Amino acid sequence: HMRKLFTLLLALAIALLPVASFAIDYPIETDKTLTIWRVLDGSIAGGGYTTSNDTPGFKAWQEGSGIKAEIREFADNNALLLALNGGTELPDIIQITANNYKGNVMGMVNDELIIEITPEMFEAYAPDFWAFAQSNPMYMDLMQQLNGKVYCASTQLFEVDSIYRYWRGFFYREDLLKNAGWEKFPETADEFYTCLKDLKAAGVTTPLVFQGKDDLRECLKNGDLTSPFGLVCANEFQVDGKWHYGAADPEYKDVLAFMNKLYKEELISVDYLAMEEATSRAMLCNGEAAIMYGNNSRLNTYVSSLPEGASLGAGAPLHKADGSRAYYSFGDPMMSNDNTFYITADSENVELALEFGNYLFTEKGNLVRNFGTEGRSYEMVDGVPTYSDFVLNNPDGYSMDGVARSEALINWPGIHDDNQLRQRHPEQSQITAYEKWSDTDHDQYVVTHTAVLDEYLDDYANLWTDIELYINECRAKFISGEMDVETQFDEYLSQLQKMGMDKVVEYKQATLDAYAAR
Repeated sequence: HMRKLFTLLLALAIALLPVASFAIDYPIETDKTLTIWRVLDGSIAGGGYTTSNDTPGFKAWQEGSGIKAEIREFADNNALLLALNGGTELPDIIQITANNYKGNVMGMVNDELIIEITPEMFEAYAPDFWAFAQSNPMYMDLMQQLNGKVYCASTQLFEVDSIYRYWRGFFYREDLLKNAGWEKFPETADEFYTCLKDLKAAGVTTPLVFQGKDDLRECLKNGDLTSPFGLVCANEFQVDGKWHYGAADPEYKDVLAFMNKLYKEELISVDYLAMEEATSRAMLCNGEAAIMYGNNSRLNTYVSSLPEGASLGAGAPLHKADGSRAYYSFGDPMMSNDNTFYITADSENVELALEFGNYLFTEKGNLVRNFGTEGRSYEMVDGVPTYSDFVLNNPDGYSMDGVARSEALINWPGIHDDNQLRQRHPEQSQITAYEKWSDTDHDQYVVTHTAVLDEYLDDYANLWTDIELYINECRAKFISGEMDVETQFDEYLSQLQKMGMDKVVEYKQATLDAYAAR
């Protein structure tokens, strides 16, 4: 309990500081070195790096803040979780996706892994971050736990109303659609089906592909195909404060029937569950496929692989035939769950850890975070930071995205700057994609806090493991026709109830109500 005493003494010491908004004078003079644990960011490989310790961005952060730091990188979330519970001394900072930890943020608090950061601590040691976090109530709503306390020391925040939160959806080979008699992209389920049929008749063997093996599931969970059938999405959502899980709602039946029709008529790949991105990309680029569900960051790479005269465009999530907006699409939360710092209960450098995270929210640090180093990865053009040729046409042949991520700190805390995102996705088709994919009622239905209250956690986790497995199995069987949607869907719903779906709804509803009451 020395940890708790130390935190208490620190809070008392800070409480005695004169109340004012502090400005921190960087670079700070210190001979201490912070330690950070996080999952390896694979995207830096595209810039020629194997560890973030060596990247120019991470070096520039240390130089600008005056604080030395060392990262230990883990292969994946499971490896990081094992280390956290392994009984060895913890680092100063963990960057972790909290919903991978049992019980989410409060699970880490209850296991005495991380400490609370009080408003006084923020004002003293992270004033720039704190000022930005308080600039919009949506940020504070995401950061505060049910008890009103904040445990994240720094995090990645999107700008308010940023279209760049919406980075998954449908791409279309415009040339192949025109060839099949389509001047516009389909918008309703009927148009989508007819378009796929016309493409097949025009010689496109597998009209619709999903980028990777999980992407058909993700497409339904993200709601890109579900609105026409009166379903928000096949994942969790809320309507006026009432919690739903789409794959347990009656409207899901029509979605599955539609997918089964596409599968039966071979309008989608019959081995979609084994699809690798290299395969789906080749199919889209060589014309075996004409529509793909995938990620926007890939668009410019795909465009460069297209044959002469071919072009790619983005289409909106499907909506009802009455022309109303789609309910939902994939959207990142305003606060990125992945790029969040927590200070551990073992840290003896709490103030320094806060100051290190805060640097990325200062004017200079924000430039390092989004663009890297002036004169190397960006230049100021009419007062606007603009990627240099070193990023755009890397002399060593590294990809623009990989270089941008290595030179700057894009998968770290900070303000995810719209200007940076715009430059990283320069293709007109990419810009159009963001505009179209963000044009839904997503924020009206999204469940902001996905954790479950402590008292229900164990029971929920046990129930949900089996239920989710069953939902996934049945989805595949209904789509392939191994289970018959018409005759077996009611049986599926009642099996979900037998497995405790009503309990899951009850626990999730209680969480939703508690946050609303807060």
